[in-house]
Amino acid sequence: MFFRTVLLAFAFAVSVRGHGAITNVAGANGVTGAGFGIIASTPRDGSTPVPFEQDTSIIRDVEINSGRTGACGRTPAGGNNDVATQLAAASQAGLPTTASDGSLSMTLHQVNADGAGKYTCEVSTDGGNSFSAATVTTQVPGILSLSTAKAEDFPLVAAVAAGTKCAAGPNGDACIMRCRNGALAGPFGGCVAFAMGNVTDAAATSSASTTSSATGAATDATASGGLSGLLSAIKNKLGRAEGAPTKRYINSRVAGQFSGYWL
Repeated sequence: MFFRTVLLAFAFAVSVRGHGAITNVAGANGVTGAGFGIIASTPRDGSTPVPFEQDTSIIRDVEINSGRTGACGRTPAGGNNDVATQLAAASQAGLPTTASDGSLSMTLHQVNADGAGKYTCEVSTDGGNSFSAATVTTQVPGILSLSTAKAEDFPLVAAVAAGTKCAAGPNGDACIMRCRNGALAGPFGGCVAFAMGNVTDAAATSSASTTSSATGAATDATASGGLSGLLSAIKNKLGRAEGAPTKRYINSRVAGQFSGYWL
């Protein structure tokens, strides 16, 4: 109880001068972008409201639902972050893409105390009309959106669900990532525009390797003959030494002339 009272008192004390902003997004395609409403000339080496908090987004559901702001909130310097305008600018500059595992890497600049984590992130494929949860894999440190950090950058990484189809922006290929913390004076955070990358490299290589091994095993089995030959060939292809503990193979369908068998 005492800890909670002290924490709330601390939150009140810093509520007039706290914030965190998503200043940068780095795509797997080498393209970088800025968060909605970010002003490039804003200095990042201080923690007072002016000038260091002026492009920090405040994203409140009550303001979004009332129509005061759009889905990406507002900043002290620029007011409402107009989603359509921001998406158009981002698309013209080039959209950063997710990595092959669906992750998107961002930079969270914590101006002062209540710009801390944790942050929750959401994805919109339709220009901010609806959002679905993203999985934060690299979190900004903090307890109840408070910490002692100030004028400091932290990595913030969120993973987009497989199969996500971006359909917003002037070219119909943009998504929005919206991240915010739970600060009493906020929530603070920001939005960035991105496109889905090609899920090929790691996934495709793994898939191709597995397919190649299975094909080779089936070929060797044909030469040996019979189901026992198939089992032996698979064992050899996986590089299992004689006398090593045997593992069971479950739900692996055999192709070719042995179609119909399950191992």
